[in-house]
Amino acid sequence: MRLRTRGPDRRLYRLFCILEQQAPGLTGPTIVVIAGLSKPVGTGFSAAEYAHIRALGDEYRRRSPRSVV
Repeated sequence: MRLRTRGPDRRLYRLFCILEQQAPGLTGPTIVVIAGLSKPVGTGFSAAEYAHIRALGDEYRRRSPRSVV
């Protein structure tokens, strides 16, 4: 899941999240923020940045128990 917004300086902000359905300690479905990035309007994130986000998500999913705050 990716959440998007635009700041007052027209900079674009992204949060990369996972919808956690059944983690111990949570009372229901929860959105877990994996990472955040920002970029100027008209540019894109690099393949390396997307690979890093995917690696963080994979690492989170491998944990047992998962760390949630």
